[in-house]
Amino acid sequence: MTARTSRRAVLQGGAAALAAACLPAGVRAAESQMVATTYPGAWEEAQRAFLLPVVKRDTKAEITLTVSQAVDTLAKITAARNDPPFDAIIMDEGPYLAARELDVFAPLPRDKIPNLAELPPEFIDPHGTGAFLSAQIVGIAYNPARIKTPPTSWLDLWKPDYKGRVGLTGMGSSLGTAWMVEIAKLHGGSETDMEPAFVALRTLLPNVGAIAANPGALGTLFQQGQIDITFNFLYVVLPLQARGVEIALAKPHSGYVVVRNSLHIVKRCRAPELAAAYINAALGTEVQSRMAEAPYFFAPTNPKVKFGSELGKIAKDNAALAAMTNTDWAKINPQRAALIDRFNREIKA
Repeated sequence: MTARTSRRAVLQGGAAALAAACLPAGVRAAESQMVATTYPGAWEEAQRAFLLPVVKRDTKAEITLTVSQAVDTLAKITAARNDPPFDAIIMDEGPYLAARELDVFAPLPRDKIPNLAELPPEFIDPHGTGAFLSAQIVGIAYNPARIKTPPTSWLDLWKPDYKGRVGLTGMGSSLGTAWMVEIAKLHGGSETDMEPAFVALRTLLPNVGAIAANPGALGTLFQQGQIDITFNFLYVVLPLQARGVEIALAKPHSGYVVVRNSLHIVKRCRAPELAAAYINAALGTEVQSRMAEAPYFFAPTNPKVKFGSELGKIAKDNAALAAMTNTDWAKINPQRAALIDRFNREIKA
């Protein structure tokens, strides 16, 4: 039984309908539970540990947290516009911009999300349909037990020493797409000219030992001893490091890359008020301060929250994050579906 099916079951029957009719607006049975998306790995762990307890405490509602990559989330929502499977969703910047064009977000009700007032304007969607809750840093992840000298360039993955020891993730993840853009730039390309990245990647294939489905799975390859070097998020590397996995994050000479994450309410969802409460909790100091600490060190967007110690070694505040390398998602988005398909055919196959 799916999460959506089980929610329908709660609402079926005459008794449930009568009970719902007697409740005041905003507290109907339809809003006794909601479905939100998260990402696999550290995101799911952190949100289950820190976000869900706060939402349940404040709303008494049942929250179903579903693991889904942003591109998959968008596909599911567009396929079921009149009965979306999610109420609140997390997005990376690329899918978020694409989804905004497809008009799948509901406006954020500011009166029900008071923590929006604490966010700087740059962390609120100018169309009023989303808010950024974190920004993730991408660097070169490597095994320091086997690679004694920290790598300094994305192009270090091409070194013959790493034959069969390089890990990748596909362009279906924002991590994979952002990295491919950096490879294109290092070979004279750009977001609108990705050909140099594919040419370069074909020469990397002898070094590739595994291609993971997502950033979390890419990190797991280090635990399993399958790879020694790749690209990944700080929030994936640090929890593994805390568990004793031989992994570290190095800064490429071209700079760390930043991918921001946003939260949205899905248009025509079943529990918009619960979705608003969920987003409000995610933006608040209570949740963001916990997620900014060990072992995850998610970069907070609420300026009242200090950066965790390990994160602070890389960026002391959001101004420092803003100065890092950003992908121009507006330029890459129109061709991204074709790029994902090409990567799957030429590289992943």
